[in-house]
Order: sequence, then structure tokens, then C-alpha cells
Amino acid sequence: MKRKTITYTSTLPNMVMEEVVEYAKKKKISKNKVIEIALKKLLDEEIRNELMESFKKIADDPEMIEMAEWGLGDYLEQLKNYEK
Repeated sequence: MKRKTITYTSTLPNMVMEEVVEYAKKKKISKNKVIEIALKKLLDEEIRNELMESFKKIADDPEMIEMAEWGLGDYLEQLKNYEK
């Protein structure tokens, strides 16, 4: 299956581009790949941080705690029945 890509134009500070070039040479990958990897890691980290914040907000919510406990108990009961 052919990957879909887009062409875009962007500017970077000289220092950043120099680091991209050096890293690309060191790892023997394209500069585009270096930027792609870095951007993907940044976006993944942002999503992870947003999820962590959401989990922290619901951690003290009594209804969420009850739902989690109910779900865990139900799951354990299903495991017991499965083992029989």
C-alpha cells in the first residue's frame, strides 16, 4: 500500500536545522524522517499528558471509583466462572 504524504514549506532556526542535519547523518536517515520522528514523539507525549491529567481529575470522583470497583469485581467473578 502506498503511503500518502503531503508537501509543505516551513522555516526552522539555523541551529535547529544544523542539529537535524547532524542527527540525520549520524543515524543515516533523511532529514525529513528526523523531523517526522520528533513530531510524532511530541504529539504522542502531548496525548499521554492529556490522558494523565484526565485520570488525575477522575481519581477522586466517587462515582468513577465505584464504577471501577464494580467493573473489577465483575471481571474477577467472570474469571472465577471461567476457571470452573
